[in-house]
Amino acid sequence: MVAKLLVVIHAEEEFDWGQGFNSTNNAVTHHQALIPFMGELIDMGAKITLAMDYPFVDSPGGQEVIAQYLNRAGQQVEFAAHLHPWVNPPYVSGEVTASEFESYPCNLSPDVEFEKIRVLTEKIQSVSGKAPVTYLAGRFGIGPSTNQHLRSLGYQVDLSISAYCDFSHQQGPDFSERTNMPFVENAIRHIPHTSSWLSVSRLLEMKVNQFPSWCKSLNHSGITRLLGKALRLRKHRLSPEGNDLSQLLAITQAQLNIGQDVFVLSFHSPSLVAGMTPYVQTPRDCLNLKSTTRRYIEWFQQELGGEIVLAKDMATRHA
Repeated sequence: MVAKLLVVIHAEEEFDWGQGFNSTNNAVTHHQALIPFMGELIDMGAKITLAMDYPFVDSPGGQEVIAQYLNRAGQQVEFAAHLHPWVNPPYVSGEVTASEFESYPCNLSPDVEFEKIRVLTEKIQSVSGKAPVTYLAGRFGIGPSTNQHLRSLGYQVDLSISAYCDFSHQQGPDFSERTNMPFVENAIRHIPHTSSWLSVSRLLEMKVNQFPSWCKSLNHSGITRLLGKALRLRKHRLSPEGNDLSQLLAITQAQLNIGQDVFVLSFHSPSLVAGMTPYVQTPRDCLNLKSTTRRYIEWFQQELGGEIVLAKDMATRHA
């Protein structure tokens, strides 16, 4: 099987990640960096799944990005949906700031979650002329009702699972027993955001990546803390935010070693401007993120011989 890569950009508003979830933080000024970088990646042969939240689509900057790549829609660029509930109507209370619990879409009532996805879907279609078929929940907040909502609104692909990750300490979902393996539920193909356990022990690395429930049971006993120190067992997401090229290659190889052949490389659009996310604080950090992204995509195509696809191309009717 030829390995497949989805390049997913979380296209969203700019906000201070450490200052809570405020509905007034909806500025989009980084489009001037996003437009040329998307062009660079496309010129390299990449295809980009642009997962856009409501403020992004509603802003002049975001609409400029959409207009720039409208003629590439469906070929090199896919306009997908990304739900940040605290800045996405309808608003069900007078509170300007959402709690951490409310920041996960899956924690909203089913009716409110549906309405927010519906409004976002219609907004994307009205601006781009394209009905989105791929969904990404903000903060990976997918829950028991989400799949049915997506199905009823015409979605075909979901990117809301973060493999091996547990957000329950923040009142979010627990994916610690999920691998990166895509699966189909209610005609929606779920493709997890790629993560991997890495260790200096290849045996341990393969064990925890193949059997995450085993790793979770160890974690309850505190053994993983010892293993983490002794064998440098750590979890990494396939993202240029916080990882250099060598780490991205190690993540990919670790998953290839257990038979995984679908990968999601992701980053947040504001990371293209220094100081807008915790991952990119300086202009040098920004240059490193762009360079790492370009070099990984080049490696995936030329050295690995992999194929870059849009998320919609992985829908059940195509895959």
